[in-house]
Amino acid sequence: MKKLKRYNNMIRGIKIVTFGGLLVLMGFIGLLWFARPKTSVVEKRNLTQFPTLTWSSFWDGSFFKGVDTWYADTYPIRDLLISGNQSLQERYGIKSDQIVGNAAMVADEIPDVDATPRPSPALTPTPMPSPSPSEEPLEDGTVSAFGEMQGNIYITNNCGYGLYYFGQDGADTFANTMNQFYTNVKDKVNVYVMIIPISSGIMLDEAVLDDMGCSDQDKAIQYLYGQMNPGIHTVSIYDNLKKHNAEYIYFHTDHHWTALGAYYAYQMYCEEKGWEPHKVEDYETLEIEDFMGTFYSSSNQSYELAENPDTVIGYIPKGTNDMEMVLDDGITYNWWIVNDVSNYPNSEFYAMFSGGDNSFSYAHNETIHDGSSVVVIKDSFGNAFIPWLVDHYEHIYWIDVRYTDNTISEMVEDYGIQDVLVCLNIYNGTTAGVTDLLAGIGQ
Repeated sequence: MKKLKRYNNMIRGIKIVTFGGLLVLMGFIGLLWFARPKTSVVEKRNLTQFPTLTWSSFWDGSFFKGVDTWYADTYPIRDLLISGNQSLQERYGIKSDQIVGNAAMVADEIPDVDATPRPSPALTPTPMPSPSPSEEPLEDGTVSAFGEMQGNIYITNNCGYGLYYFGQDGADTFANTMNQFYTNVKDKVNVYVMIIPISSGIMLDEAVLDDMGCSDQDKAIQYLYGQMNPGIHTVSIYDNLKKHNAEYIYFHTDHHWTALGAYYAYQMYCEEKGWEPHKVEDYETLEIEDFMGTFYSSSNQSYELAENPDTVIGYIPKGTNDMEMVLDDGITYNWWIVNDVSNYPNSEFYAMFSGGDNSFSYAHNETIHDGSSVVVIKDSFGNAFIPWLVDHYEHIYWIDVRYTDNTISEMVEDYGIQDVLVCLNIYNGTTAGVTDLLAGIGQ
């Protein structure tokens, strides 16, 4: 009995010493002010800054609350602790509600549109014959398993999927903006619009989407196209992506499509242009493993997604891999269209493509001498698409709709543009804030 009592006292003492030691260690780490991060690579945001002391903030207590927030938000091993907690909860099956984005979104009903395909307008120059599509049946990769909902990110089978809810006002604003833009430039350029579906619409079964109240992306895209002037070349890519959904066309841990997904969209652009697309196997590739993207960071570093990291594969253009880009500082930098970013944090590997999201970028393919030119108005989905265009134009310009001050009319005049391609994912194509920005540059 006495031995058992001594043993219990020893165990209790070890627990007290261990716990006290951890408190001292964590407190010491918290004092390492020089080790406090200013940004979170995983969460892709700037962390809380130390508050400014003023008389009013001192007396009303807001200064001390700000210090508390700063201390917690910039703790030196914060990302590691969050990741460890998430891993522990996942391993023990502990599920808690996590609000990521607008989890309670309600979709507007998508109006019916005429299902009869509109004839494509005449092209300039005369198109080449399109290649015959393959008759070989492809494997169906539709995911029907029910998983875990985390706000607007749906996780199942160690993959994340972005969810889409149609907004009538944003969709109509986008279509009206495109129509006004086309009216302004129709005598000078060919106008193309490509709306890109996000992963859930291509990969998830309709029953799963209906259960979460999501909108039919195919129907939404057809509605958008149906509201546009018949003179606009609308590039329909949904069916081709759906046909290839057993392939690696969207990332598991990130909201973007892969370069292979962008390739199947490029095939449809070539069909609209009358070009023969290049074969994907003819390209030299660059591969970087262990990409952990936006779904991973936005899901509080989900252990399920950590089990299934991505590989980013780039297909290097044949004509040139050189580009120029203008950053926020206004300075022009020489860069690479498909860039080795293996020395970046693994949350930033999508920056492999097209220099990332910048106000203005340009590439000159010196193997082409016909003066052909295009400007791509894009969001970040367009980054993986642009490398496929490089071998078809002598001059290619691209601007990010969210960051540019350029107007299309000015670019058409200054650079002799022949084609304008608006390339946005469906969420940005029906979001009022983005369509307002588009209206500003589409003058």
